[in-house]
Amino acid sequence: MRPPAQVPFVIGQWVSGARFYGREAHLSRLLDGQESWQWVAGLRRIGKTSLLKQLEHLVAAQFSEGSNAPRCLPLFWDLQGVGGVEELGLAFAEALLDAEEVLERLGIAAQEVEDGDLFASLEKLARALRSREAGLLLLCDEADELMAWSRADPGLAPRLWHALGAFEPLRVVLVSSLRLVDLGLGAGAEKGAVPGLAERFAAPIYLGAMSDDEARALLGQTQLPAAARPPFDAATVEAMREACGNHPMLLQIVAKRVNELGDLAEALRQIRADHSVQHLFAVDFELLAPGERQLLWAIAREGGAARESHAPQRLLALGLLRDSGTGLAIPNRFLADWLRQRDSPAA
Repeated sequence: MRPPAQVPFVIGQWVSGARFYGREAHLSRLLDGQESWQWVAGLRRIGKTSLLKQLEHLVAAQFSEGSNAPRCLPLFWDLQGVGGVEELGLAFAEALLDAEEVLERLGIAAQEVEDGDLFASLEKLARALRSREAGLLLLCDEADELMAWSRADPGLAPRLWHALGAFEPLRVVLVSSLRLVDLGLGAGAEKGAVPGLAERFAAPIYLGAMSDDEARALLGQTQLPAAARPPFDAATVEAMREACGNHPMLLQIVAKRVNELGDLAEALRQIRADHSVQHLFAVDFELLAPGERQLLWAIAREGGAARESHAPQRLLALGLLRDSGTGLAIPNRFLADWLRQRDSPAA
């Protein structure tokens, strides 16, 4: 390989625009699908926030001069750390501030919709958008917080869903971990169930590994000018992709290390021993259901395809398992190695 280029592989931060790769099927479904209330769930560091940010970017770009696209306000609402209605209102005010440029293009001044009360602000925004014949694309990040709200105030989520019903047209996309899927749809607010979640939102769409072609594009940084792309040959790209099982963050960690070292084998050895990567697997593993953990562990211990002919569809959708044609296999070799070093999760 030629000397390393300064390639902007992004690790641990969200991306959008030219730095965002792939997910075309998800983007199309979320923007143009029939369901107006949509839910994306996935494991950590898989690109959930970046997906929302890319949706925001794409819709905001429709305001470019000469665009005939429908008028719609994209609003990214970060719910992380929000524990009640007052904090929720502050987070919504921050979302409006971040969207100030698009609001201005719609002819809406910030003071027209700002209010110390969340629901009053929502009402003002709905009225302002209706008067401009514009809709709302609400992008809710870190939606696991809905469970904490429901424990503290079971009526808050239904009140929010009702308030959002005043927007027309409306499209809501929330993203969460698997915890909201497993607990938020259950019974009893004391256990984390969120009133109205199942009734309002379509079944979760799982965000998992990238496709082979998406992973190749990410590793090759094909949206950069040719002279600025990393010096990886096709064989190196395939070796990195197969080692990572097309996991987007792992792809970038490995690519950055290979680019710096110029040595694929040494980079893979270092990543295999990296404590931050092992911690990522440990946290993700605990988010899975007990049966899913047991199945993954058993397949890893067998060292290849498993004899089971059926796997939980969620593991396949998340990219943690792949149907190899002769059985089930774990495509992420780093994850498989990590699992083989663990005792049985049932022990």
